[in-house]
Amino acid sequence: MEILLDTANIEQIKKYMQLYNITGVTTNPTIISREQEKDFWKLTTTIREIVGDKQLHVQVTSDNWEEMLEEAEAIQIRLGKDTYIKIPAVEQGICAMKHIKEDGGRVTATAIYTPQQAMLAASVGADYVAPYYNRMNNLNVDSKKAIGDIVNLFRQHNKHTKILGASFKNTQQIMDVLMVGGEAVTVSGDLLTTMVKNAVIDFAVDGFIKDWKSVYGDKKLYEL
Repeated sequence: MEILLDTANIEQIKKYMQLYNITGVTTNPTIISREQEKDFWKLTTTIREIVGDKQLHVQVTSDNWEEMLEEAEAIQIRLGKDTYIKIPAVEQGICAMKHIKEDGGRVTATAIYTPQQAMLAASVGADYVAPYYNRMNNLNVDSKKAIGDIVNLFRQHNKHTKILGASFKNTQQIMDVLMVGGEAVTVSGDLLTTMVKNAVIDFAVDGFIKDWKSVYGDKKLYEL
């Protein structure tokens, strides 16, 4: 089970990597633009320095395979050969993925809405496919079933491509991906916090603290 952080915010990356066992960080042009940092390489290099040898996924912005390859090369030179190149699973993208994998690079196929996209990405050796759970739901697609179909498809054909669930609006969607066999999810920091914080949990924890203080006051275990 792999949990990645879907953000380019430096403070959030520092915070959540300290709190949780984060596998890495995923970004895309929209996430990058939210930071309003004009120096793209300064931002992504800082992220690379924070995550160290953990995963970093960075997306190309071109719409033809030749330029995608040029962008991929620039990403690898600046951020390391082990950086995952995120490429939309469209025709030009599949072609770019094929060349990057032939050259020994790492690829994450993104913007996955259908099992057939995932199949084509896996056929050229993509390391991850990233189905957009909530966006699929918005198109009246049964996201849980579609991702389960991808899991079964990869198993039947002995594909080692991993499923990296993305585009979540609530924690149940995250759990759906993992429960049907998805190996990884990329989520916002806010959703990670939501998974362990709500009124019922807080009430239980507050009760433990109140009962302890009724006997031991403000002393901690190490002070006894």
